[in-house]
Amino acid sequence: MAYQWILFDLDDTLFDFPAAEALDAALAHYSVTLTAEMLADYQALNKALWEQYNAGLLDAETLKQARFRDLAPQSGVSPLELNHTFLQAILQRSQPLPGVEQTLRQLHGKVGMGIITNGFADIQRARLNQSGLADCFDFMLVSEELGVNKPDPRIFEAALARMVSVEPADVLMVGDNPQTDVAGAAGVGMETCWFNLRRESQSVTSHHAIERFHELLMLPRVQPLFAL
Repeated sequence: MAYQWILFDLDDTLFDFPAAEALDAALAHYSVTLTAEMLADYQALNKALWEQYNAGLLDAETLKQARFRDLAPQSGVSPLELNHTFLQAILQRSQPLPGVEQTLRQLHGKVGMGIITNGFADIQRARLNQSGLADCFDFMLVSEELGVNKPDPRIFEAALARMVSVEPADVLMVGDNPQTDVAGAAGVGMETCWFNLRRESQSVTSHHAIERFHELLMLPRVQPLFAL
């Protein structure tokens, strides 16, 4: 039987996230040159903070400020202002990943579709709206708005609550993160598809795995959608 719903992560699943390029542009706005050492330090700090955020140990406002605590003084602005400039640079540069637009258009009208993202609400909604793909989706759940993050089962349960008489096993979650997307969705009984965008060699327990977005259309429970 075909899936009744397909849910997607947003960053590095539907859209790219050109963080290094955006950080370079954000700092240049304040006449600061991004060095390789500065980038490496930021990436390490940001990764650690996001892991805490995904685990529910940090709130969004703390994350926004803490990740720029070292770079903000060099820029002469507050961490929150630098964070805002950085996110605007992301918005200006972010694009759907290869195959995303064509695949979503083929699925549109044949299956319910939604987004679950751990990103920040204002920038995630702005990126979706500017992409021209918002009409493909029935809803988008943002962790910042709900107060819970993937892989917390409550955010997936909130998605299921948006659907009418749908069993979790008839829902497919597609995402690039083995913990927040794949394990999180599997924990509430959804089927999962790991989008291995970077062609990593790690072993991930998932119902399906794809390396190119359009391969989603070839999954056994997606193909029947086009026979209806």
